Amino acid sequence: MLQSRAPGHKSLIAFRYLALASSMAALAQITLGGVVRVTGSGLGCPDWPLCHGQIIPPLEFAALVEYSHRLSASALSILVLATLILAWVFLRNNRWALWASAIGMGLVVIAAALGGATVLTELNWWIRLIHLAIAEGVVACMVVATVAGWRSGNLDVALKGNQEMNQITDGFRRHLYVTLAAVLLLILSGSFMVGYGAGSACATWPLCRGSLLPEGGVFAVHMGHRYFAAIVGLMTAGAAAMAWKRRGASFALGVTGMGLAGLFMLQILAGAATVWSGFSADMKATHLSLATLVWMSLVFMTAQVIVPAWSEANQRAPSISSTSPVEGVTS
Repeated sequence: MLQSRAPGHKSLIAFRYLALASSMAALAQITLGGVVRVTGSGLGCPDWPLCHGQIIPPLEFAALVEYSHRLSASALSILVLATLILAWVFLRNNRWALWASAIGMGLVVIAAALGGATVLTELNWWIRLIHLAIAEGVVACMVVATVAGWRSGNLDVALKGNQEMNQITDGFRRHLYVTLAAVLLLILSGSFMVGYGAGSACATWPLCRGSLLPEGGVFAVHMGHRYFAAIVGLMTAGAAAMAWKRRGASFALGVTGMGLAGLFMLQILAGAATVWSGFSADMKATHLSLATLVWMSLVFMTAQVIVPAWSEANQRAPSISSTSPVEGVTS
C-alpha cells in the first residue's frame, strides 16, 4: 500500500494556505454568482464555455460580470486541485485532509457542469438551486480541509488537541449537525423563494403587507422564509452559546461561537435592509454573501469539534495504539 511522504514544514504550511485560499475563493465564487443573479447577467454569455463564441468576452456589463464569475470558477478549480495534490502526496494518512480535498474537487467538477447546464437551459431555476447547494458544499469541504491542515502537527499538539475534543459533549455535536442542516436549508430556501418569484413579494419588514400571515402564494413563500430564518437564528444562537460555554476546552471554539452569532445578526439586518432598500442589487448580493459566511463559520465550528488533531508520529509512536484512551488519535 502506498504511504504518504512525511510532511515537512514547508509542505504542511503550503497545504494550510492553499486550503484557506480555496475556502476564500469558494466564498468569492458564490458572492460573484449572487452578483450575476441580482444584476440579471446570467445570460450575459449565452453560450458555454465560450462567451458569444469568443475566448475574450465583449466589453458589455452583463458579459463581463458573467465571465468574471467563470474566471473565478477556473481559479477555484486550480486552487482546489493543488490542495488535493498536496494532501495526496504529503497528508494521505490524514483522512480528513485528504477526503475533504478530494470531495471538494469532485464537487467543483459537478458545479462546473451545472454552471454550463444553467446557461444552456437559459437559467432554469431548479438547476440554479442545485448549483448553489453544490457550491456551498465546496465551501464546507475546503473549510474542513483547512481545519484539518491547521490541526496537523507534532505528537504533543495532537495529544493536547484530542484531549480537548474529549471534553465536547455528544449533545453539542448533535446540535451542530442539526443546525448545519438547517442553515443550508435556509440558504436554499432563499434561492427557492427567488426562483418561485416571491423574492420581492413582501415590500415591508418585519410584517408583510401589514400582516404576519398574508394571503397569497408568493406572500406565504416569502414569509415562510422569514419565519424559518427566525427558527434557524435561535438554533444558531444556541450553538454559539454552547461554544462559548466550552471556551475553557477550546478558546478558539468560543471565539468562533461569538463570531457566528455576530454574523447571523448581520445577516438578519442585511435581510431587513434588502427590503428597506427596495431590493437593491447590492443588498441582495450582500445578503447571500453573509449567508455563506454564516455557513462557513458554522462548518468551521463543527470541524473544530469533529476533526481530530493529527500527527505523522501517530503512525509511528509505540505508546499510541488503537486502544488509546485519547479519542481520535489513531486513524
